[in-house]
Amino acid sequence: MTTKLFISALFVLVLAACNSKRVQMKPQPETPKALEDKSSYEFISKGRGYSDMVDDLYKELVSKDTRLQELDVRMDELNSSESDSTESFDKFDRKVRSYFSAVDMNIAAIKDSLLRERMKLLIVSNQTKYKAQIAGHKELLNTIERNKAVMADLYVVLKIVRTLPLIEKYQKDNLPSTKSIEGFIKQQDRAGSLLDTLVNK
Repeated sequence: MTTKLFISALFVLVLAACNSKRVQMKPQPETPKALEDKSSYEFISKGRGYSDMVDDLYKELVSKDTRLQELDVRMDELNSSESDSTESFDKFDRKVRSYFSAVDMNIAAIKDSLLRERMKLLIVSNQTKYKAQIAGHKELLNTIERNKAVMADLYVVLKIVRTLPLIEKYQKDNLPSTKSIEGFIKQQDRAGSLLDTLVNK
């Protein structure tokens, strides 16, 4: 139930932020660098390999929007503080698992088969108890992973809904005329007519 509430709250916050920004958003006075023709941006992008247009447009938005900057700071803080929050249990669990691994090797060295089997049963019993002991911790760690997945999805959604108005404006303002295309078709028609004349001469 906690996870569902968390997911719902995050989704509502993202949608609210997006809707609020749409109301406040003023027409872009200039074409974003990511959409400029033959700009230095284009050459830089080609030089570094594949460029994600959504990411590039979103970065430009972030540079001009303090709320988006604050969001990125919070996301970075969450990512960096995760290890601090789970470090003590992770160390504890690693030590216990390291012990059990060493125990397996020690038991394998026992020559007496009956004694070896008794030790195996003893360790299996202890491992079962340990798993029950840390079940609550494991569930909390699973919750963290689920929340991370939800936030990652919502972050992608945020980038798309915030950059879509930019590409819509670009489509509206920069759709080229059909004159050059129509002119080329006329050239093709003239060349085709000449070819037809020469072939049937």
